[in-house]
Amino acid sequence: MEESYWSKILRGRQATRRRLLTGAAGIAGSGLALSLIGCGGGSDDGNGDASGLLGKAEDTTAKAVAGGVYPDFLGTDIHTMDPLLVSQRASFGPMLYVYSLLLKAGISTSKKPGTAEVTGDAAESYELSADGLTMTLKLRPNHKFDARPPTNGRAMDASDVKWSWDKFTTTGFYGGDYSNARNPNSPVESLTTPDPRTLVFKLAFPFADIIELFAAENFFLQPKDDNFDFRADMRGSGPYVLQEYVGSSRIVFKKNPAWYDKPRPFFDEIRKPLLSEYATGLAQFISGNVWSYPVNSADVLPTKRANPDLLMLAGTEPSTGGGFWNFSKQPDSVWKDPRVRRAFSMTIDRDLLLEAFFNTGEFTDAGLPLKLYWHSHIGAGHAEWVDPRGDGLGEGAKYFQYNIAEAKKLVEAAGLKTPVPSQLHTALGYNPARQKQDEILAGHVSESGVFALTHDGLDYNTSWRRARESAGAGFPGILTHFQSGPTTDYILNRTYTPEGSNAVSPEPIPGVTDLVYKQRREVDPQKRVAIMQDIQKQLALEWPCVYYLGDVPSFSLRWPWLRNDGIFLTGGNSSRPFTYVWYDKALHEKHS
Repeated sequence: MEESYWSKILRGRQATRRRLLTGAAGIAGSGLALSLIGCGGGSDDGNGDASGLLGKAEDTTAKAVAGGVYPDFLGTDIHTMDPLLVSQRASFGPMLYVYSLLLKAGISTSKKPGTAEVTGDAAESYELSADGLTMTLKLRPNHKFDARPPTNGRAMDASDVKWSWDKFTTTGFYGGDYSNARNPNSPVESLTTPDPRTLVFKLAFPFADIIELFAAENFFLQPKDDNFDFRADMRGSGPYVLQEYVGSSRIVFKKNPAWYDKPRPFFDEIRKPLLSEYATGLAQFISGNVWSYPVNSADVLPTKRANPDLLMLAGTEPSTGGGFWNFSKQPDSVWKDPRVRRAFSMTIDRDLLLEAFFNTGEFTDAGLPLKLYWHSHIGAGHAEWVDPRGDGLGEGAKYFQYNIAEAKKLVEAAGLKTPVPSQLHTALGYNPARQKQDEILAGHVSESGVFALTHDGLDYNTSWRRARESAGAGFPGILTHFQSGPTTDYILNRTYTPEGSNAVSPEPIPGVTDLVYKQRREVDPQKRVAIMQDIQKQLALEWPCVYYLGDVPSFSLRWPWLRNDGIFLTGGNSSRPFTYVWYDKALHEKHS
């Protein structure tokens, strides 16, 4: 369904551009790039919905009843259960069920939570010294590990944190984002433990994002044990314990009765069968065998109309990222000249592709409200984002515009003959929908006549991972990347410095990397935001990579007896919204 829809849209792109996209490139704003309001039937209920299909996003926590089994799903298999060594972001989700962090991000129904909403997880409290160079945390008393051997329900102490820290910063994939010893641009110099409940982190420099960094889902806390095989089993202190894992089949979590935040989590058990194929997952969702599923945009309206009992909610905010396409940094690469990289961006019709990927036409025709965002070189969901449609990017804004004639001139000025041949390498075996979008992007760019892209699939766990970790030096052409992170600083440092764990270049990026280092050490909030905006301006000229196109906060579906699902804004995954969902048995019986 999606494939034919996308193909139909892209084949006739000039003839079929929807009227609401006309003139969109001239609309500027600091948040909304374009408002797409349809003219479907029904009455507008005050939130822009003229379709009558949207349900009410309601926080029912006060009514929550504990108990029940939640039939959820697992989208991809787990390659290691050791959260300190994992490098695949897809494997991080299960870790949040079982393992604690020191801090956790905020959660809200009214606003995007920030640093002020960060609270303790394994830590009961935390404070920063006046000079910003010392962070002191107190562990919760009697914060217990799994009741099974070898932890036997013992309480976590500072030695567990120190053991986890040493392992993470020495061998963990993301340890270099924290440890100054591994990366001089990272903030933490040392950890000491003056007593069993006290942790003292010394910083190499005052770092404004230190609280958010420890609330990110990276530094998980394990029990100190040199003999336990953490790759094959889990022993944590989080809201659930691992009850069963069958590779390529399912994972099952059981409620941890010793977790500190009672009465949450509400479900006694969460069962996640592996549903790696979209069609299978959708069928299981429609049949009620799983209660929530990320239904693709093209299938949302047909699924809702065929199953009117489903609760449909609107998206509330754009994403903070999702990934980018990295240009090869090999010496003989056709992408070594920034004019060629700028030209690549100008062959992308962002509005049209977003319309295709997010199925915007059918939603607006039905009378459902949508807002469309373009990413800059960070995601539009970040507070420091500069809208490419406005004037904040200066000269670089024009390279976001779809302009094949100017793209051709840039390539020819760089001494190349069009069409310029290259490859787009995608990741096989991780995200089929993203892979399909990458393939469509390759065809779309090739239709410009400026470039001729061929598609090359790389195995996600082997050849793609090696290419991804090469910072652009280990592949020709273009490589698709996946990207996530809780803060703008985290994204900038990981991506645009050569030491970053998702680096796009093995060398500093002219006019960019130095500014990334500078903003890490700037404690004045306004000055720091200004530097981050300057970074985006420089990236819009340099183009070391092309960020994924943008986002259209769309619509999601779930069975209504899964209460509290999809209603929260979070400061990051560590806020664990899954602990707030609960089973409304009476409502389920009513719908049966």
